[in-house]
Amino acid sequence: MLNKVNLEFSYANAFGPPIGITNIPELIIKNLNSFVDNEIDHNSELAKKLDYGHQLVGQVKQEFKIPKEILEPDLFAFLLNITKHFIKLGTKKEIIKFEIISAWVVRQFENEYNPIHYHDGHISGAGYIMLPESFGDSFQKSKKGNLNGHINFNYGVRQFMNNGHKSYKPKVGDFYIFPNYLYHSVNPFYGPGERRSISFNALIDNEIYNVY
Repeated sequence: MLNKVNLEFSYANAFGPPIGITNIPELIIKNLNSFVDNEIDHNSELAKKLDYGHQLVGQVKQEFKIPKEILEPDLFAFLLNITKHFIKLGTKKEIIKFEIISAWVVRQFENEYNPIHYHDGHISGAGYIMLPESFGDSFQKSKKGNLNGHINFNYGVRQFMNNGHKSYKPKVGDFYIFPNYLYHSVNPFYGPGERRSISFNALIDNEIYNVY
């Protein structure tokens, strides 16, 4: 049981939508990986029942809904806590409503990717619970930049003093929370291993989300 979460939280907001960055507690990472390795991998009927790929845009073979008994209590409490913190920093308001409308696991392997897209709901997030040892390595060593496996966020256009694009190379435990409409994508990586992540969409108070 996860009793208390000590949040280390950074908040990037240089015009346009903010991105909150925090860390997933180790207990949650352990429980989620155990669910995938011990239940999904060994129960084809369960894997078929929880398959979520038909609802998502990712060019990824394995995407699964997170069932309620895995979501609660710890993962739900974590997502509620960081959403409250994120909204308070951005709006100075306290949310009352928090309804998760979807939560899922993405198992990404070599050459798989997520094209640019946005999410349903009001608030969304993505976090990382497993990465390959060689994650992010480039097969072109002479390249000046290497964005293999990065998560990318896009808003606006590239112009003077405005990039319009931000990429992060995730580490195990990294979690990014953002408004649902923020376009983002996930680059493929090369080599063996699995890039395992979780995502969620949630609704909050309409009075806070609707600014018009």
